[in-house]
Amino acid sequence: MVSIIIPAHEEEKYIGASIERLLSQSSASFLKKGEDPADFKNFKNAGKTLCEVTVVVTRGEDDTEGAVAKYPLANLISGNFSGVSEARNAGAAVSRGDVFLFLDADTLLNDGFIKRLDGFGGKTDFIGTSRLLPDINTAKARIFMFGNNIAHMLSKTSMALIFCHREVYKGVSGGFDERMPAGEDLKFINIALKNGAKFKYLGDISAVTSMRRFETNGYFRTAIEWMGGYFFKPPEHYDVVR
Repeated sequence: MVSIIIPAHEEEKYIGASIERLLSQSSASFLKKGEDPADFKNFKNAGKTLCEVTVVVTRGEDDTEGAVAKYPLANLISGNFSGVSEARNAGAAVSRGDVFLFLDADTLLNDGFIKRLDGFGGKTDFIGTSRLLPDINTAKARIFMFGNNIAHMLSKTSMALIFCHREVYKGVSGGFDERMPAGEDLKFINIALKNGAKFKYLGDISAVTSMRRFETNGYFRTAIEWMGGYFFKPPEHYDVVR
């Protein structure tokens, strides 16, 4: 089973589209609230993958909770979480799947994505990310994301989504570092790799992610900040772009 975990803070404008794209996956079937995965041990439904989705909302000034509540198949957790790491860890704590997919609230999975995650043949040592596409069709966005994908593949890093086996997550003590305002995903992957996990870059599946941060802060500036975080030290402050 695949568990999708989405942290969301003031994402009322984006979260609905993300959930709808998940629920429209032709190769996935989602557990309803209260259903036990054990009841689907011999699940056979036209070859579909059994899934669950949990959205962890950090309360803010908009109605992200109300936007999530419109979807009965989404498990909603809300609270005053310290940041994205605590929200991800809270979602992982209640997730029951063998595969965890940590997904940004403004990222849309293309069809077949979840089925692909269910195809690792019983392996328990993987962590990785996939090819990303920009949500705007400009030359600047396309070129940047092309280079970004190559960088993720070579440097074993991620943006917008990380998937891993449950055992890999459990092997990283404390999960995502809740003390870090940024760079927590890089640290999580690095620890997992040191523990023996194998990095998987999936170029045969893709997701569409928002370019709002790059459009607002500038592509060059954002790229330089990320490279600084990778080679030197993650920033101590993470600008929120809504």
